Amino acid sequence: MFIKIKNDKQADELKEVYSKIEKLFGSVPPNFELIGSIDVNILKDFLSYVYKLMQHKTIHHDYFAFLRLYVAEQENFTYCIGFNTMLLQTKNYESEVIKSAKFDLTKIPFDDKHKLLAIKSIKAIFDSKNFCQNDFNELYKIGWNDKEIFDSIEHTGFLLRNGRILTAYTQKANKL
Repeated sequence: MFIKIKNDKQADELKEVYSKIEKLFGSVPPNFELIGSIDVNILKDFLSYVYKLMQHKTIHHDYFAFLRLYVAEQENFTYCIGFNTMLLQTKNYESEVIKSAKFDLTKIPFDDKHKLLAIKSIKAIFDSKNFCQNDFNELYKIGWNDKEIFDSIEHTGFLLRNGRILTAYTQKANKL
C-alpha cells in the first residue's frame, strides 16, 4: 500500500523487522508499513520505544495500550484503534472492558492510581494550559513520581503527534 523499497538491502532489513512485528503482533499494521517504507530505522526506534514502555517497572505493562486506545478513539485514528484493540484482545481483556475504556479512562481495568495518571496525562496534552501544580500534587499524593508522570504524559503526546503524522500520510495515499 505505502511501500516504496529503494534497494535490496533496505528491502531485506525491512522484511526482517516485519517478521519480528508479525511474531509479536500477528500481522504488520498499515501504519507500521508506512513508517518502514519511509525509513526502517524510524520503525526500529518506534518499536524499541513501545517495547521499552511495555517493560516499564512501575506502570502496568498494558496501561500504555489502553492510553493509546483512548487517544486514538478521541482523534479517530482508526488504524491505531484497531491495532490496540487487537493487542489488548490478545492479552485476554474482555471486549466490553476494551470498548468501555476507549471512551472513558475511569473504565481502564487498573487501580485508581493508574486511572488518575491516565486522566491527568490526557489533560496535560489536550488541555495543557490548564494543567497546573495541583495536577502534579494529586499525582504525587497517590505515589507517582516525576519520571512516571513524564513517561505517561510523553507517551500521550507521542501518540497524538505520530497519529497526526500518519493521518496526513494516509490522506495522501487516499488521494492518489
